[in-house]
This record gives sequence, structure tokens and C-alpha cells, in this order.
Amino acid sequence: MNIAGYEALFAKDGVEALESCRHDKPDLVILDIMLPRIDGWQVCRQLRRDNQTSHIPIIIVSALSEVNDRLKGFDLGSDDYVTKPFSPRELTVRVKRILARAETRTLQPKTARIGPFKIDLEEMRVERNNKEILFSEREKGILKLFIHNPGRVLSHSEILDKVWGQDNIVEYGNIDVHIRHLREKLEKDPENPMFIKTVKGEGYKLEPSRT
Repeated sequence: MNIAGYEALFAKDGVEALESCRHDKPDLVILDIMLPRIDGWQVCRQLRRDNQTSHIPIIIVSALSEVNDRLKGFDLGSDDYVTKPFSPRELTVRVKRILARAETRTLQPKTARIGPFKIDLEEMRVERNNKEILFSEREKGILKLFIHNPGRVLSHSEILDKVWGQDNIVEYGNIDVHIRHLREKLEKDPENPMFIKTVKGEGYKLEPSRT
């Protein structure tokens, strides 16, 4: 169905919405919270944790208008939150804005550098002098999170949520082990790191001046 110049797909419940997103790969999701079978909170959470759908922009539309509801939506990874009733014209403007922002992101570089290391951000392949440096999947996940958030302190809980996702039964100390392994592979002196810095009592950050 064509709505406001966009080809629209519909799902009758949360399970169908997830299946449609994984199969059809829409450019944007407009998500209600009060859905049968799986509510919109769970749909949003699962979309963000699935590598196939984590990049899809999400606009939540809901009659839940309390500040805590809006904050929960953003915490789960929604790009916007519109409360009912709303103007269709306003929603169309928000859709256009978010799609334009998403298009800008796709034009960003596909590679990054950390000191002498070159990183293919699509395959998370790390090379130094054209020789591949091997990383575990968890190490790649943490490294990618750092690269996309240069200079920002990432807490243990955020790393756990973004990298481990639903499989998050892990002690915080395990994250420290993965950070140590990353430093051993990236740092000239892992005991005095130049790239991955510890922020005492808060977490870790990737030093942007070193990328």
C-alpha cells in the first residue's frame, strides 16, 4: 500500500512485525507499543539486538505519553517517539527527517583506523601492514562499539547489552578479560594503553585522537 509516497507494509502483531522486518528489510519501522503476542517494547528490543535489523530506524507511536515511557523507548533504541493523537503530516515530516539521516549514515566510510590498524567495518576484519589480526566475535563486537562511539565512555552494562544482547548472562569481570585481550592485540604496551582507555569507576573509551 502506498502512503504519502512510501510503500507501506503492515503487521497484525509483534511476532509478524519481527518476521517482516527480518524478511523484507524495511527502510524504517513505525512501531506501536500495544501489540498482540509480543508488545512493541519487545519488538524494539529484539530489532536492535539482531544484526539483520539493528540498523533499521524505528519511530514509536503510542498513547503512552508519560516521560518514563518516552525515555524507555529511547533507551531501547528508538529513533523517535510520537504520542497519540498525532498529525499525519507531522509523522510524515519525522519519517522524512529520519530517512534522510539514515541515508547520510550509509555514506559514511566503510573503514576505520586505530593507529597502524585498518578495520573493515562491514566484516570487522582488522589488518596491520596487510596482515590480518584475528579477533573473537565478542572482541569484534566490543571493538565495533568503541569505533562507533569514539571518545565516549562505555559502561560495563552498556557493553554487555550491546555486544552480548539477549545472551547476557556474564559477569562484568568477563568484559574486563575481553578488554585485556583487545589491548594485547592493539596496544604496543597493553599495561599503558594508548587507544582503549580505562575511566575509573565508569568504564572504557576509545581515544579519538588515536583513531
